[in-house]
Amino acid sequence: MKILLIEDDQNTGEFLTSILTAHRYTVDLANDGQIGLELASLWKYDLILLDLELPKLDGISVCRELRTKEDATPILMLTGKSQNNDIVLGLDAGADDYMVKPYDANQLLARIRALLRRGGKVPATVLIWGELCLDPALAQVTHQQRYIPLGPKEYNLLELFLRNPQRIFNRSAILDNLWTANDFPTENAVTNLIKDLRRKLKAAGMKEDLIETIYGLGYRLKSSPGEIAKEVELTRRQEGIDSINQLTEQFRSSLDKRLLFLIDSLRSLQLGELHPPDRETARQEAHRLAGTLGMFGYEQGTETVRWAEQLLQAEAPIPAQIESAVQGLATLQHTIPAPPDQLPLLEIPPNSTLLTVLCVTHDSELTEILQREETSQGVHIQVFSLSEVDLHCLKVSPAVMLMQWSGLKHTEAVDLDSALSEITDVDPEILVTRQLREYFPTVPLLILADEDNLANRVLASRLGCQRYLCKPVRSGQVWDAIAQVNRCALSQQSLKQVAATVLVVDDDPFVLSTITSLLQPWGVKVIELSEPERFWAVLTQINPDLLVLDVDLPKFSGIDFCRVVRQDLFYTNLPILVITAHRDAIQVQQVFDAGADDLICKPIVGSELVTRIVSRIERARLRQQLEQVQQQQTETLQQESRIDALTQIANRRRFNEFLAREWHYHQQTQMTLSLILCDVDHFKQFNDRYGHLAGDTCLRQIAQVIQTCINPAVDLVARYGGEEFGVILPNTDLNGALRVSRRIQDAIANLAIPHAESSVSRLVTLSMGITGTIPTPEQAIEELITTADQALYAAKDRGRNTYCLYPL
Repeated sequence: MKILLIEDDQNTGEFLTSILTAHRYTVDLANDGQIGLELASLWKYDLILLDLELPKLDGISVCRELRTKEDATPILMLTGKSQNNDIVLGLDAGADDYMVKPYDANQLLARIRALLRRGGKVPATVLIWGELCLDPALAQVTHQQRYIPLGPKEYNLLELFLRNPQRIFNRSAILDNLWTANDFPTENAVTNLIKDLRRKLKAAGMKEDLIETIYGLGYRLKSSPGEIAKEVELTRRQEGIDSINQLTEQFRSSLDKRLLFLIDSLRSLQLGELHPPDRETARQEAHRLAGTLGMFGYEQGTETVRWAEQLLQAEAPIPAQIESAVQGLATLQHTIPAPPDQLPLLEIPPNSTLLTVLCVTHDSELTEILQREETSQGVHIQVFSLSEVDLHCLKVSPAVMLMQWSGLKHTEAVDLDSALSEITDVDPEILVTRQLREYFPTVPLLILADEDNLANRVLASRLGCQRYLCKPVRSGQVWDAIAQVNRCALSQQSLKQVAATVLVVDDDPFVLSTITSLLQPWGVKVIELSEPERFWAVLTQINPDLLVLDVDLPKFSGIDFCRVVRQDLFYTNLPILVITAHRDAIQVQQVFDAGADDLICKPIVGSELVTRIVSRIERARLRQQLEQVQQQQTETLQQESRIDALTQIANRRRFNEFLAREWHYHQQTQMTLSLILCDVDHFKQFNDRYGHLAGDTCLRQIAQVIQTCINPAVDLVARYGGEEFGVILPNTDLNGALRVSRRIQDAIANLAIPHAESSVSRLVTLSMGITGTIPTPEQAIEELITTADQALYAAKDRGRNTYCLYPL
């Protein structure tokens, strides 16, 4: 979950960032209102924490500006102003909640969780995959009830897959979900993160690999081992449903008798012949029946029976009321509805299959290479020779077709129109290619040609070829081409099969059924609504991707509904298509003034309706993709500003930010914060002897080795300057810092980088200065750095290749 924190007080901002990060939130910090507004406009956040008194632009103005831009992100205001007028002003500006400083951290976290739940961001359920359990409330992962220590990114990656079990995530999507502007790596970091998660889960005793690699697309969650027993679970559920149905039938069969008993009791009460014990028995029966009716789906009869219970309990019931209750029970006997339908069975998602590639070629060498590599590529190659093509024997439709052209005539001298016509002397390769295209019109086609000329390329394009490859070609080029055309095909398919929910409001059942039949083949789920008075309840329940409204509706018009939708912040961007039988300019103007995005006139043309709806959904998705690209570019730039270009670890700016944040946090928690400054011994002489390129390589190796000696999920190693490195160790005492220093010294020795000009060793070595303290308000952060620097110089004075510890 991404949170934007807009807070100008450095200590408060760093303190809140530490708390939120510790609870698995990804936090971006803005120290003035203008920057906060720009970040909120550029990126998509799940929640915004907003201070009121901010430089450049105050919190009220930021909130109003966001709501004016129709940004519905939940906003929690944090401020020291506690007057009622201030609270009212903040809420009226668009805030969803208001919290007065000083506040309790646990209460703040609870309010954040409540806002995220309200927006549907954080389900309260525990996520389970086999014997693996992720508890969002505790932010921990267990396997067979044993805790698995995961870093923040590893935890968030696992949660991402568990919350989206059927979705395929490419590296870019994973970066968008897990990293912020302050921490944005290259796509290689995603591969490393997935490897680290797999390794930790395996070390915890998991035998199954829960992450599946989908060739050319990305990653997704595998079906859990529990899916094997799903049929048993469904059988049990069906048995439960059958049992409920049996009980319902038993209840119905006894209902007439029970209602008749109450009617007779009320008749006796009306005549004054119902004795107290019998009266109490009747009251108890009415009480039980009133509670049972609703349980079995007869809610409308509950009030009638409760009225009878009250009369049986009253001291002197009025005879007219008793007669009315008797009539109500008699009516209930004859008009009670049928029981509710059975619950639907759960659907089991289909198992994934390998990507099938149909290959028509005579090149046995290329075929052998492709078949040898097909398993590692997640592909199944089905090979035919030109004379043996039998499309009827295919068990599944191929995802990609690869056709080789080798004996093709010189098409420069051939009329291309004739070559494609139905004549007998056309090349067999052209005939087979045309046969493939006719048999599988939507499957991507690759041509692998022995010759490269313009006429052949034009001919291939007319036959529907997506990629044209020329020999000589490597297998890697073939796999890349297959992956590219497959991604394009899946992208186009996902746009056509929009998998969206559309709410259609019309009082004409024929219109509803027609629109449903038109849209369902495109993967659209259509919700039909013929009762306009239920519009708002249905809309807020299903939250559709697109709304179709008829203008002429009873009681309320489609224009009324359009205006109502646009009044609500949550639905301001919901695409609305209006259907009308009126073509006059005034009506059309009213429709668009009310906020409609499109208008279609009756009678409805099927192709026009489908095109308009699908294009609206595609346009919305394209806008989201563009926003993601812009966000990624912004995050990349900001990340690069905090990464050292040479060593690819944190730079001095990131070092200063991290140290300041941890200093403030450790002041609050009263834990020890340690710091190690490292310097490469005689590095100038190393450069003079081996050259600056070798010096750069040496620094990169040292940076990566130091990185392996710390816990990157908690600690930070940065290039402090030149050949110096800084290591920040949160919640680590001096003994722990000493152990880290020894690991670094041993790891550098194991690198065994030659250094003939060193007066200390024939290999590259480090000198290190160590310090640490429990920060207090009386201390300054500069004292920690100065003390570590003094310890570093003491280590150099002692002969280098050693470390020195100076407590602060």
